[in-house]
Amino acid sequence: MKPNNHVVRRAASTSGLVLILLLVAFTASNYSSLYTEQLLVGVPVILASSTAAAGSRASDSNAGVACDVAKGEWVPDPAAPYYTNATCPLIDARQDCMKYGKPGIESILRWRWQPHGCDLPRFDAAAFLRLVRGKSMAFVGDSVARNHMQSLMCLLAEVEHPREIEPKDCVHCTRKYHYREHDFTVCVFWTPFLVRWNLTRAGGQQFMDPHNVYLDEPDPEWSRDVAGYDYVVLNGAKWFTRPTVLYEGGRLLGCANLDGCEAKYNATAVAPHYAVRASFRTALRALAGFRGRVVVRTVAPPHYENGKWYDGGNCLRTGPMRSNETSLPETEAAFHVAQVEEFWTASAAGRFVLMDESSPPETEVAFHAAQVEEFRAASAAGRFVLMDVSEMMQMRGDGHPGQYGHWPHEKVGFGIDCVHWCLPGPVDAWSEVLLHLLT
Repeated sequence: MKPNNHVVRRAASTSGLVLILLLVAFTASNYSSLYTEQLLVGVPVILASSTAAAGSRASDSNAGVACDVAKGEWVPDPAAPYYTNATCPLIDARQDCMKYGKPGIESILRWRWQPHGCDLPRFDAAAFLRLVRGKSMAFVGDSVARNHMQSLMCLLAEVEHPREIEPKDCVHCTRKYHYREHDFTVCVFWTPFLVRWNLTRAGGQQFMDPHNVYLDEPDPEWSRDVAGYDYVVLNGAKWFTRPTVLYEGGRLLGCANLDGCEAKYNATAVAPHYAVRASFRTALRALAGFRGRVVVRTVAPPHYENGKWYDGGNCLRTGPMRSNETSLPETEAAFHVAQVEEFWTASAAGRFVLMDESSPPETEVAFHAAQVEEFRAASAAGRFVLMDVSEMMQMRGDGHPGQYGHWPHEKVGFGIDCVHWCLPGPVDAWSEVLLHLLT
């Protein structure tokens, strides 16, 4: 008996719709308890089976998706660190805690990250360079992105030192390096908000004055050039604690962290985490057609105590805390939620597209099969990767330079630094996580 075309079309459309609804339900249910190890593209069946099998494979150190590297403890490691400031010439002086005599630096360095129920392999510089041979990696974000890149380069220095392409004598600018023996290029695009921004007044001070931030416009500093890279490591959040005047859709939206917003701009206050969410949404949409791997790194919290960076706050801890002794502060917790939820939205967006009702049934069926196959391929390729470091770094208030990023008599803009991380230091674990996720 010849099948009814209407029935075939209806069945195909229904199956696609059911798959979409399952995706939405799965994504929503997981916003509050995200499984953050290599959750790449939202495929309900695949992820559900992986999670179900996680318990039986928890003791396997190479269990892949069963290893949630976002959850764990810092454990003593007498073999650390991987390098020193004598063996790596690529350390930014402001993060050279060895040079400036940070107290207790030896004990601060003697730790490594141990996920619950599995082992995170030590960083293998030769293996990393084999993985990226003939490829390129862009770090897109603020100065903590540069901090991460310099940590990675120090780890790779065991095998090869890079050459800077078009050397620049600047801190807040785009920098690019090349490893000739492995034909590997690494670059940092300095973009503190990820979206377009400028100072509200000419001649203003970059770190003190309010900034105009255009939440729906990706910063051309990175968005015009990033398409040629094989990997993008995306981050950014800490600048959203600064005074900002926010724009969206070509119109003034409001202000964040800015007193007198209503009087001066005739606008209302906007929660900073809304701005973080909007900027990540814009950045991830700008990467929608990117064919390489996108790694979204979550916020690394600062650790100022007894004040802020500008009024005497400091970070004087001498060792890591346990996971049950601390939690993300309210601001960083809200930033983290915004980043993770936007990651999930970007991972799922654009994968399911309903065919026009006029499409012939055979086209709908073929299209549905292609969608499922695309999901599987994207999952296998790891096109979207969530690198959740927030909890692990919340435990490391000891790992910042504090006042030991310069000599006591030197006058610097960032006198007490509890935002960036000592090199060597706990930030080196990020490259362990990155290599684990990419392999």
